[in-house]
Amino acid sequence: MIRPTIIKIENAFLPSREITESERFAGRENAIRDTYYALISEGSNIAIVGNRGVGKTSLARQVINIGTGKAEILEKTGIVFDEKLDFLSIYMACGRQISSTNELLERLLTSSSCLADWIYDIPNAKKIMINYSPKLSANVFGVGVELGGTKETETTASPIISNHSVDVVFTNIVEAISKEKLSKNGLLIVIDEFDQISDPTGFASFIKSLATNCPKVKFCIVGVAKDIQMLMKEHESSDRLFAGSIINMEPMNASELREIISNAERYIDDYIVFEEPAIEKIVSLAQGHPYMVHLIGKFSLRTAFQASKTSISYDDIEITLRDIAQRRADPVLEGKYRKAVASSPQRESVLRAMAQVKDEHGEIWTTTAYKIASDMGVDNASQYVGHLASKEYGEELEKLRERYYRFKDSLFHAYVLARPPMY
Repeated sequence: MIRPTIIKIENAFLPSREITESERFAGRENAIRDTYYALISEGSNIAIVGNRGVGKTSLARQVINIGTGKAEILEKTGIVFDEKLDFLSIYMACGRQISSTNELLERLLTSSSCLADWIYDIPNAKKIMINYSPKLSANVFGVGVELGGTKETETTASPIISNHSVDVVFTNIVEAISKEKLSKNGLLIVIDEFDQISDPTGFASFIKSLATNCPKVKFCIVGVAKDIQMLMKEHESSDRLFAGSIINMEPMNASELREIISNAERYIDDYIVFEEPAIEKIVSLAQGHPYMVHLIGKFSLRTAFQASKTSISYDDIEITLRDIAQRRADPVLEGKYRKAVASSPQRESVLRAMAQVKDEHGEIWTTTAYKIASDMGVDNASQYVGHLASKEYGEELEKLRERYYRFKDSLFHAYVLARPPMY
């Protein structure tokens, strides 16, 4: 058996980025089917919502693959299709620097990875940008234009109209691009991290009007939320805008999580394999989050490779978990853990007790948790639950009603279960 390169080992699991290749994408057959039907349905937009670490961005990448004619994932999941789709696809991750709908539309228009390059190359789109919004056109073309002046182009001389609202400019631009018929099915715009936009007010009404004015433009929005209303922060029209195409990303089941591990083993030609008890341990700790499988898998595979081992055992996983915590392999999750625990062994015991008794609905009954904490030597557990629900310690727990709490972040809950105790 040929020994794989360290590059192959390091990229068998991918906790740091989304899965783009269809052959390495695991599970989610129903979600793939629903997104495909949404892509071929006239007037529909797509919303992908769910907790952190459940694979929303990886699914969004598959939406782009399907939309640009890469049908491998459809074939892999046995979804029948008549012909390959042909969308002009654009992807943008928001981040916290975008705070409003107008800023989102501006970024889409002026980023070279989004619409800016197409605006530059399509005369009608370029003309609209220059005439309607000197401010935005300066960002795209690097020219200064005075309001009320005249902008000379190679073929036209048009008076500058005072700045239009960005939604009007955006609508006219995408309409001009659509009329060029660069793609058969139209324009697909994928907006990731939509939940990072602090005030998306107006976006729902905007895409509602866009569906009428530019039926060849389709949005796919992706974000951390339990439902579309929470993601959009607008109740009116949200359901109708995404009717039949809201993809709620539930935690993965055990077979889907196992597929991630088998995909990684196949990627390195089974040079190193996971023993069954190790697989069961990882799947149990992941709590349905593919991210946790990738994180634990990556570091256990690296350690095994360095030690010239060809199999990974249950004990190896235990060692890997300690290593992940000590090296702060995920600085965000580890930082949340350390902030919650601080310097208190008692608070850590209560945090871990609460994590152990979460039910299938994500709720924690404190009566059961307090008994576990008591067995660990903590007598005043309710005091520490109050700490964990406070801003000072990260607000990791929130009260639902009397004697019932839940973890705000299900991925953090999985991390608490997987991480060895500090004390």
